[in-house]
Amino acid sequence: MLAGHGTPMRRLIESGAVEGRNFVQVGLRGYWPPVDVFEWMQQQGLRWHLMGEIEERGMETVIADAIAEALEGPDAIYLSVDIDVLDPGTAPGTGTPEPGGLLPRELLRAIRQVVASVELAGMDIVEVSPPYDHAEVTAMAANRCALEAISALAQKRQAGGRVRFEPAP
Repeated sequence: MLAGHGTPMRRLIESGAVEGRNFVQVGLRGYWPPVDVFEWMQQQGLRWHLMGEIEERGMETVIADAIAEALEGPDAIYLSVDIDVLDPGTAPGTGTPEPGGLLPRELLRAIRQVVASVELAGMDIVEVSPPYDHAEVTAMAANRCALEAISALAQKRQAGGRVRFEPAP
């Protein structure tokens, strides 16, 4: 594929700016990506965690593993939240809705876990498409993702560094 919504990440890896082994995806499900893309991902050393794994092992455990994988070498993480990781029942305003995604509370907790645990180089929230969402719940979820990260950063700053993420009881 020459161009698509995943092209920027692929070009980063192909350019050598990001090592494939440090590119970790969480929440893949459905028929995405196609087999040829999965093969390329394997060749590049990319790592991913499917929704089935999250269901079996639990979100906090999977996120902890994803953090460890992403930090094998680098000392900071760039967090990219693709809003289609959420179930389209709670976030319909995206170009690639796929049933069986996370609930907003799971995503917000995962964002807090990442930001509380690592040095954050930056963050983005992508694939929010308001024309597909007449009630604006997707944009509100994206806004809350940003607020969750900012509040975790503020809590870290107030505590003078890292904040210990407390797993759910």
